[in-house]
Amino acid sequence: MARVVKSDEPLPEHATTRQAEIDQIRTTLAKVVRVICLVFSVVLALAAFLVAAQDVVSPDNVLVKFVLDFAKVIDGPFSPDNGVFAFHGENAQTKDAVVNWGIAAIGWLALGRLAQRWIAPRSAR
Repeated sequence: MARVVKSDEPLPEHATTRQAEIDQIRTTLAKVVRVICLVFSVVLALAAFLVAAQDVVSPDNVLVKFVLDFAKVIDGPFSPDNGVFAFHGENAQTKDAVVNWGIAAIGWLALGRLAQRWIAPRSAR
């Protein structure tokens, strides 16, 4: 005898397959978000290093300009120019960049981990 299924009821095997597909999408999205946050963190750390090594790094280099400009876009409240911490005196610019961008880099790492845990399904954590 055939079982009658209403059109709005999902078939049991279809529901399991659909949930597996959704879990895979969520897992992939969580990984992508975490990698993006990791890239932001690396850019901030690299920018801090470039400011600290400003005596041996050409400020006219296109890659150096790109890294520093990109870091200024993603640093949030931890800008070396007007950030949470402001140093004065000798090497103040270097200290501002290293401390503020270092904290921002750690913040991006933490945000990436939290976002991954929030997005990924429980089975993939």
